[in-house]
Amino acid sequence: MSTVLFWSPIKGASGSSSLAAAIAVTIGNLYRGRLLLTHLGRRHTGIESGFPIQEHRMDDPNLRLQEGGWDAVARLVLRGTLSRENICNYTTPVLEQTLDVLEGTSSFGAVPPLLSPGLVRTVMDTAGQYYDLTLVDAGSGAGWGSVQHEACAGAKLAVLSLTQNMRELDAFFESVSPLSTYSALPLLMVLGKYDVHSQASVANIRRRYGYKGALHTVPYSTEFMDAWNRRDVIGHVQRGVRSGKEPHRRLFTPIGWEQSIRQISKAILEAAESDLRLKALERGA
Repeated sequence: MSTVLFWSPIKGASGSSSLAAAIAVTIGNLYRGRLLLTHLGRRHTGIESGFPIQEHRMDDPNLRLQEGGWDAVARLVLRGTLSRENICNYTTPVLEQTLDVLEGTSSFGAVPPLLSPGLVRTVMDTAGQYYDLTLVDAGSGAGWGSVQHEACAGAKLAVLSLTQNMRELDAFFESVSPLSTYSALPLLMVLGKYDVHSQASVANIRRRYGYKGALHTVPYSTEFMDAWNRRDVIGHVQRGVRSGKEPHRRLFTPIGWEQSIRQISKAILEAAESDLRLKALERGA
């Protein structure tokens, strides 16, 4: 099993959560395997904002009667009963037999249950025994703590979300990133809401900061953001997959949102050394 961590040093505006959700649904539609998508925040926030999770629970009698998410698995860990056989019972399936979502901690009460490094370690280790790939949205901003460190410690790859805002890029490259603690951890950088006409191009960013690592771009997509607001990330991605092969692109024209997400998905699987295989529909069978 491989774990991939998504994080951004930019608080709330980098699109890190929406990127993680789009990547998870894309991989789930194009590759064979069992995937888990989760985050380290409160329920109904982060990656959950792109999925109709409450509708899924209302449609399934078993899910209506059983509490899920980090609160539920935390209690199982305390009792010593969390296992590879039951962890999926406390997730919400958003792609049948492919992609499950482990919801965040409860937002009810003055002091909601808090994640701990030990809890995160146990849940990630258990998930690794059942799922082929786990994608973790570790949040954004400067609030990097022991829980994020624990999630990162077991990761095969970190996906870092940035934008073309030069002040934010200066701040990131001139400071010590929490990810620098893990010198052996591969890093894949993604520039979200990418504008090909901006002077902050990939080439200029590489030149300015001397960055030689993996650097991908995702253009702004009105259609995707509308789908996110409708909690329809799954439908948006699936419509693109079902339409067939990627549309023909003229030479020197920028790639679109769908193609960029597919390229990043493939790069993530390769960097994380995942053994997931393409489904027949993508191979052209």
